[in-house]
Amino acid sequence: MRPPTEPVAAVWFDLYGTLVDLDPLVDACEAGAPGHGADVAEGWRARQVEASWLRTLMDRWAPFETVTREALAAAAADVGIDVATLDALDGAFERLPARQGAAECLRALRDLGVPTGILSNGSATMIERTSRGAGLRDLVDEVRSVDAVRRYKPDPAVYRLATEASGLEAARVGFVTANGWDAAGAAAFGFRVAWLRPARDVVVAAVVPAVGVPDPVVATWNELPRLFGLSH
Repeated sequence: MRPPTEPVAAVWFDLYGTLVDLDPLVDACEAGAPGHGADVAEGWRARQVEASWLRTLMDRWAPFETVTREALAAAAADVGIDVATLDALDGAFERLPARQGAAECLRALRDLGVPTGILSNGSATMIERTSRGAGLRDLVDEVRSVDAVRRYKPDPAVYRLATEASGLEAARVGFVTANGWDAAGAAAFGFRVAWLRPARDVVVAAVVPAVGVPDPVVATWNELPRLFGLSH
């Protein structure tokens, strides 16, 4: 899909897996569960996302810290490990480093005079700790947590937080995420979505869930300003 030529007036970013890198979770899990690190890390994230969807659908809200702890316990059980052996992983999502290219992109948008924000499933406390620990908090103008609506992405109420904070229509907001389900949710809400993918020389399937939403533009970090009509 060719992106519109009109520039967006603000760009918002997902946090976990987008601005910060989830890959270090594998090493952290391996340290606590030798031989099972990759399985625990993958299961942890999958259970975390699954629980956030179910809690929203069933109206069973819990803060993301709770969701994350319970997801780790489920992931440990899935591979037959006592979660008590993984106590060192408490707060691991708040210690994740910035993804390569994230800080540079945020600085480039700031230089262009474009307001930026973080819109995350994380609690306000988690977002603050994670973004500051990764050296990104001072590079964004606004931060919004699902705490405000007690629902998780891809519920439209979450994406509405960004339009309300920006004072813009959805079509004037750019949204960047590395998560396909988040890209689908943001596109359905009406954002101009850039689905952050690996470098073009890495062959990775790029298909969002088939839920009848506009296709997001597949992008790498250095392509984002141009795709949002902010540079040529």
